[in-house]
Amino acid sequence: MRTIRKAATVAGLTGAAVLALGMPAQAAQGTWSVPVSGCKIKQQVQLQGSPAHDYMRWYTTGGSQYCEAWIVDGSTVRGRHFITTTGSYYSSWYYDGPGHRMQVCANNDSGQMDCGPIN
Repeated sequence: MRTIRKAATVAGLTGAAVLALGMPAQAAQGTWSVPVSGCKIKQQVQLQGSPAHDYMRWYTTGGSQYCEAWIVDGSTVRGRHFITTTGSYYSSWYYDGPGHRMQVCANNDSGQMDCGPIN
């Protein structure tokens, strides 16, 4: 029992030390599909800059003609674009660091809409 308490104390102190260093919280980086029929829109999050923070964009490498994509950041819409070709398209990167809760949304020409995960 004493060993378990000691291990818990060490783990707690280690966690407190990490927080005291002021290290930024890590959100998920990666690429996710936005599940809208007929649209091949991806949500991408990368760590960029110094100090590093998340940045988000959306992109399609093709097959998304007549789809619309945008980034929602609270009540602000960023990078909205109606895709008129079958080619690729990339939005700009948008800062997604502390204080932001962003996600990529898309809709197709039938009005079906969905969004990627909130980051």
